[in-house]
Amino acid sequence: MQHVKIFIWILGFISMTGMSYAQTGWVFQTNPLEAGIGLGKIQFVSSTEGWISAGRGQLLHTTNAGADWTIVIPFPNDTVMSMSDPAITMWWTNQTRGWKINWFGTGFSDAHGAVIHKTTDGGSTWQKKVLSTAAGDAGLQVQFVDENNGWASMYNFSSGQFKLMRSTDGGNNWNPIIFHGVLGIFYFVDINNGWSMSRFAADTLHTPEWSITHTTDGGVNWSVQYTDNGNTDAQFIALQFTDLNNGWVVGDRGKIFKTTNGGNNWTPVTNTGITTDYESRCLFFLNANTGWIPASPSSWPHHVVLHTTDGGNSWTQQSFDFNGAIFNINFWDANNGWLSGEQCVQNCNGLDSLKVWAGVISHTTNGGATGVETSNNSSPFGYLLSQNYPNPFNPSTVIIYQVASFGKVSLKVFDLLGREVATLVNEVKSAGSYTATFNAANMPSGVYFYRLQSGSFIVTKKLVLLK
Repeated sequence: MQHVKIFIWILGFISMTGMSYAQTGWVFQTNPLEAGIGLGKIQFVSSTEGWISAGRGQLLHTTNAGADWTIVIPFPNDTVMSMSDPAITMWWTNQTRGWKINWFGTGFSDAHGAVIHKTTDGGSTWQKKVLSTAAGDAGLQVQFVDENNGWASMYNFSSGQFKLMRSTDGGNNWNPIIFHGVLGIFYFVDINNGWSMSRFAADTLHTPEWSITHTTDGGVNWSVQYTDNGNTDAQFIALQFTDLNNGWVVGDRGKIFKTTNGGNNWTPVTNTGITTDYESRCLFFLNANTGWIPASPSSWPHHVVLHTTDGGNSWTQQSFDFNGAIFNINFWDANNGWLSGEQCVQNCNGLDSLKVWAGVISHTTNGGATGVETSNNSSPFGYLLSQNYPNPFNPSTVIIYQVASFGKVSLKVFDLLGREVATLVNEVKSAGSYTATFNAANMPSGVYFYRLQSGSFIVTKKLVLLK
């Protein structure tokens, strides 16, 4: 009889969660990497298969849309690092061909060369191409426009020198480009046409000038298309073009610019509803009309994901809340998308040097659109209970939730027998997003359930304590 009671109690939990899943635009997925290893660029090569660039020479791979992620280490004996932010260290042209750029060393201070890991069989085997072994050199970015033609960049942390290389044989050989102009993070749409963004004058520290430049000869010559010489350090951070005409750049202080004529004219986008308190570190557009731009305010965790389906004429805001930053976003089609970033998991209220960060992965199957509010709406919050992170955990885990209106809120934890073992929240709260920490140091390993209730909204999810 006791087993029947347990089954009925769990079945009740499942029935209560049915509505909640339909209301969640973005759902957290499990990251198998330990805290301290950054996650950067995310790219899907089919509706179910995708990759994430991770630190320490690692990648994450999924074949079931992220329900499970496995760790891939192409060369376990190499001590290498890669950049998570900006998320520009990986590129795939199809399901079989991919590249990841790293640098030799354990951090910025001992970088001593750049290396590219390459696969032509979907990650089953990997090849290694060393680009440099010079002290200070670090591999930064790699991009290919087809199976043969690609570009890679290095930066020397000691000299400040930037190096650009090009391959025309799929990355087997790389030739230095003696480029003319200003170059930073780049984006190519074909073998000739590319755009770059960077600081235009490196010595103007207090009045920075951030530029967008363009090449029509594969990266040799670059001409300045736009210069932003404002009096605040509002840099460009990410850019993307969907074709020869339509492109976007995003950055600090709410900066979003678009072009529809190949960069000859750049127009500030001011109708998104975000303020200069926000920054965007990534973006993704499927085409000239449909795209997503995550935006994070200084007062984390109240992030939004801006979404447009008409080329930026109008926007919706998708609430996405956690105590970290969004580094990259990628969509396979108008519904299926993923994003990656980081969140604080230990010492989050202490000094920055003591905080511990862990990689975050989130997924949507409806474009993130369920429960969103337009940018003209003053209340961007719906009801949401996120999957705890980390999960499994020991001994503490973070739970992020949000409520849509003022009222009594309870967040409780139960064991498999349905007994309440912890009350995390039991108070009146205003509409908004909140974070709760569940410390299970004095509890045995096992499966537990946590339940959020606010008015008629009830949702329950499972967490696993593993000691």
